[in-house]
Amino acid sequence: MREILELCIEMDLLAQRAYGVMAAHCDNKELAKTFSKMSAEEGTHVSWWNDLLGAWERGLLPDLVNDTDALIDRLTGLRAELEDILPEALADLTDHEMLATAARIEFFMIDPIFGELIDLTEPARADRRHEAYSAHLQRLIVAIEHHYEEQSLAAFLAGILNRTWRDNLALAIYATRDPLTGIHNRRALDTHLRQWSAWSARYGRPLGVALVDIDLFKNLNDARGHTFGDKALCAVADALKSAVRSSDMLVRYGGDEFAIIAPEAEPGEFAALLRRMVETVRMIDLKDAEGRRVPLSISAGGAVAVDPPASLPRSLDRLLAAADQSLYAAKQAGRDRAGEPIILGAP
Repeated sequence: MREILELCIEMDLLAQRAYGVMAAHCDNKELAKTFSKMSAEEGTHVSWWNDLLGAWERGLLPDLVNDTDALIDRLTGLRAELEDILPEALADLTDHEMLATAARIEFFMIDPIFGELIDLTEPARADRRHEAYSAHLQRLIVAIEHHYEEQSLAAFLAGILNRTWRDNLALAIYATRDPLTGIHNRRALDTHLRQWSAWSARYGRPLGVALVDIDLFKNLNDARGHTFGDKALCAVADALKSAVRSSDMLVRYGGDEFAIIAPEAEPGEFAALLRRMVETVRMIDLKDAEGRRVPLSISAGGAVAVDPPASLPRSLDRLLAAADQSLYAAKQAGRDRAGEPIILGAP
């Protein structure tokens, strides 16, 4: 993981330095200001990766990539290509050549691998990271469009660059997000839970896994139709998003089922999280076509893995089975409540 993060740092440092040189030597004051801002933004990107590297060194970030060698080869190749396209005499370039160089830099920086790494390493902050990079790229697009005629080839290629970034981001979202609620899907759960389980066991840090069912959802669908059922699902997803911590991952697990990965959740904190989710959903103000409030409730259960450092990772099936056992107890006790979390750990 160290080498992967260091390669990301090296690429953003190359971009930061290139933009800094162009900002210092560009005759066009507005364009120089754009390059200066882009250099500062690349510095922020370097800080992202450095923070993650520091977290990895302190044992707070697991080794999130299965095929490490392939990813290192991919990033090494991208870095080499980026180095090759950077002219030796950046300070001597014309305005047109500087813009062309900037476009080439960003072409390599929109590679989907960077977005995937951000999603894996910082799921709670990924949206903000993507938005920040989108604004960074848009700054260059605007500069190119301002500098060239609307129908020019350069302006057209700038549009292609922008569209490629958005398409890459959309494809990543489609792969890991539920299209109805916008939260993560089962595929994302399988990937992240496996990594967090390994991290929990390696460093002896607690890991909570929660399962949530909407109470009597089939009855709601049968009585009011699937369109209203979809509306209820979205309302519950939004309520759960407001109830979980920023570091937690919320997932649509099945039809009316949700799952939550809660890293660093001590048993007491995790039990409070389960109760908070139940209470938050209970407060949803969902109205039917006649304006009447339709009450919603959930049953929630969960498990917390608490193992000593250097343990073997818990199997995903064992974690989910324990969470399901707690959920079943909540349903048996009358629904609209949280089951007692099951603690998995050495006696």
